[in-house]
Amino acid sequence: LHHPRNNRYKLSLLTPYLLRSSSKTTYKGQGSVRRKRTWRNEPRNSVRFTIIRHPLARLVSHYRNKATGPGSAHLGSDSWVKPSIIRGRKNESWPDALAAKYERELDDRIHGRKGEKSPDNPYLNFPITFPEMVQFILYGRRREDVKRKDGHVNPHWAPNAKWTDICQNDLDIVVKLENEETELPNLLKKLNLTKYTNRLTKKANSSAGGKIVAENEVEKHMKLLSEKEQRLINEMYEIDYEMFGYEPIYVTPQLDQQDSLRD
Repeated sequence: LHHPRNNRYKLSLLTPYLLRSSSKTTYKGQGSVRRKRTWRNEPRNSVRFTIIRHPLARLVSHYRNKATGPGSAHLGSDSWVKPSIIRGRKNESWPDALAAKYERELDDRIHGRKGEKSPDNPYLNFPITFPEMVQFILYGRRREDVKRKDGHVNPHWAPNAKWTDICQNDLDIVVKLENEETELPNLLKKLNLTKYTNRLTKKANSSAGGKIVAENEVEKHMKLLSEKEQRLINEMYEIDYEMFGYEPIYVTPQLDQQDSLRD
C-alpha cells in the first residue's frame, strides 16, 4: 500500500490491509491462474491494492516539498541534495583547496553549524533547482548513486511499477490518484470500508502544499529542462506509461535552457 497523502490518520484507516512479503508461500486463488499470497496467513479473499499518480507529478511534488514546502526546512536531510548541488554548480577550474572549502561550508549549512561562509560560494544559494535534481537523478541512474543508504532507489522518483513491486505483489486493484473520486469508492466497497469514503476523499493530496500537483504545474517545471533532459526523464518512466496508461509530458523548453546533462 502506498497512499500519497501526508494525512497520517487517513493512512492508519487502511493499515490493517497493508500486506508485505514475509514468506515464499504461494497457492491458487480466485481470479487468476496462480495467486501469490506471501504475507503470513493471508486469506484467499484478501485484496491487494496500491494508489499511484503520474510519476512526473510525484517528482514535482517531492521537489516542491523540499524546495519551497514544509520539507524545505530540512532540505539537507535528504542524501540527494548535497551531491545534486555539487554536481550542478561545481566549476572544474576551481583549485582543489577552494572546492574542498566550498564543500565544507555546504556541509555546515546543511547541518546547521555556525562558521564563516564565503559570500561567493555558489553551493550556498538555496533552494536547489528542479533541473539540478533531475540531472542528479539521470546521472545517478547510471552510476547507482541515486540509491539511498539502505540500497533502495528513492521512492519519490522510482517508477511506480518498481516501488509497488507490482508483479511480485500480484495486485488486485490499482487506483490512480488523478481519478481518486471515482476509483477510490470502488476500492473501499471491495474492502467493506464504505463508511470511510467521505473522510478519505474530501481532501485533496496534501504532500505538495495541499493540492494534487496539476498538469500545468508539471509542465511549468518541465519547461526548465532541456529537450535532452525531458527525453531522458520520460524514458525513465516508460514502464509506467506502458503499464498504467500514463502519457509522457513534453513541453518547449525555456530559451535559456541548454543541454547541461553530463555523461
